[in-house]
Amino acid sequence: MIWLVVKYILAAAARDKILISFLLFMAVGISLSVFLGSAAVTEKDQFSIVFAASALRLGSLFTLVLFTVFYIRKSFDTRDVEYMLTKPINRLQFLTGNALAFTLLSFIIAALSSIIIFLMPISGDIEGTLTWSLSLFIELVLMSNIALFFSFVLTSAVSATLMSLAFYSLARMIGGILGVIAAETQTGAMLLMEKIMLVISIIIPRLDLMGQGSWLLYGVQDGVNWVFIITQGIVFLGFIFSATLIDFKRKQF
Repeated sequence: MIWLVVKYILAAAARDKILISFLLFMAVGISLSVFLGSAAVTEKDQFSIVFAASALRLGSLFTLVLFTVFYIRKSFDTRDVEYMLTKPINRLQFLTGNALAFTLLSFIIAALSSIIIFLMPISGDIEGTLTWSLSLFIELVLMSNIALFFSFVLTSAVSATLMSLAFYSLARMIGGILGVIAAETQTGAMLLMEKIMLVISIIIPRLDLMGQGSWLLYGVQDGVNWVFIITQGIVFLGFIFSATLIDFKRKQF
């Protein structure tokens, strides 16, 4: 029954033509990236690929988050969730099917973005490009599950979308916030703030460590702590999945 839920969601994604919309959006983003790169005085191709990578990352994020949130809220509003639960499937299986479906969508979107980067007219670093692609996939899996959580907890699709994007902004800025705190005078208040942010950076995924444009040009020079990134991602996914399941089981239909 889990795979029936997965197929149902993938069919809804195909029906809504999100991949076609994503590709059209990316065509505009790539064209804009090439235009901005051509305005550079030097290293035009390098500018283009960095702009394109940023557009692909943000476009992938918005596509996945918006589809996840609005699909889940529409399913609640049209009572599709209640209908599915009348079948021989429990709530854990239903939620697992949703998580797997959005993970597959994350893989498809990340693969399309990676293919576009590989086709860019520049001989970038292959290892760096593969690392960027893998980090994009991890980032999209994390954000799809976060959007799934907020869409289950909040009854408004707009609020769920805003909360998902706010979480993404915080996860992207953690490194910068820690850097600013470390550069300030270490008073008692700043030391306390630093310890709080260190705890938050352990709990919340460090998305600022992923999808770095420099990897595409110069490779992974300083290395990537995959053990920390993957371990933190798995632990956080388990936490967010459990929180979503607890809230889902409390709902009365």
